[in-house]
Amino acid sequence: MAALDRSLISRLLLFQGLTPDEQSEILRDARSSRYAKETAIFEQEAEAHSFFVLIAGHIRVVRTTPDGQQVIARYISEGEIFGVAAALGRTTYPASAIAAVDCVVLAWPNGLWPDLAGRFSLVGAAT
Repeated sequence: MAALDRSLISRLLLFQGLTPDEQSEILRDARSSRYAKETAIFEQEAEAHSFFVLIAGHIRVVRTTPDGQQVIARYISEGEIFGVAAALGRTTYPASAIAAVDCVVLAWPNGLWPDLAGRFSLVGAAT
């Protein structure tokens, strides 16, 4: 897999306090994905295997109530971290993340969360 270009994150507020080397280090284990409008990035109660940063687009976070109604919990904007179930001590996602428009998302394996959040305080503080 080709290395992701640092320009993907250097313009985002979340990563602006980091050196170019730190930005490259964060990207080393990331994967980039595109999601078409109305596509789920992850589903409520699915096994949480990754955490994400939205690079382009907008995402709706939706919770389904026990009676089947969908409630919008929040909107995710470019540069925000989402799907951080590991930071919440969860093994499943508490809600679904749906692309409100075509989106580009970076994802990291959950196993990297403690290390990245500990070494890069901007990342950990964003949760």
